[in-house]
Amino acid sequence: MADTRAITFVESVYRRTDQQIRDILAVQQPTAEVDTINVILGDGVTVMHPGIGAAIRVDFRARITGFFLQEFDGTTGSVGVVVEQSQGGPTPVWTRISPLVTPAIVTGRYYADEDVTDWLTLVDRGDYLRFLVASATTITRVHVGLRVRRLEP
Repeated sequence: MADTRAITFVESVYRRTDQQIRDILAVQQPTAEVDTINVILGDGVTVMHPGIGAAIRVDFRARITGFFLQEFDGTTGSVGVVVEQSQGGPTPVWTRISPLVTPAIVTGRYYADEDVTDWLTLVDRGDYLRFLVASATTITRVHVGLRVRRLEP
């Protein structure tokens, strides 16, 4: 059986450690949140064709850290998607933020760019993102996901 002095000592160590952890957490800045911006392009019935597929407003500052395309209807094929960015207003000026070599599924069902080194990655609060189908064969619907790290809570 353990000595009561040993039990008291261990309990005091646990209490001090718990308090130290609470003190550290109380003053620590919250880390940036990882999130995704998701859009679905296509209707799932007709083969996608070039043109504007979707647009979305972003209400927080962020940095794009990944880009993903996923066909989920069971159809292999190809689809290229261009992403553009603009401030809102009566006359938006769209700037391409995706690389010049269009990100695309090529004869498959999935594409991922997890380092986005060729992207313009900063998104400001109030920016609009526009997703354009650059080319498509066979695929009728695709999920487009942008992994982002929020730069504010």
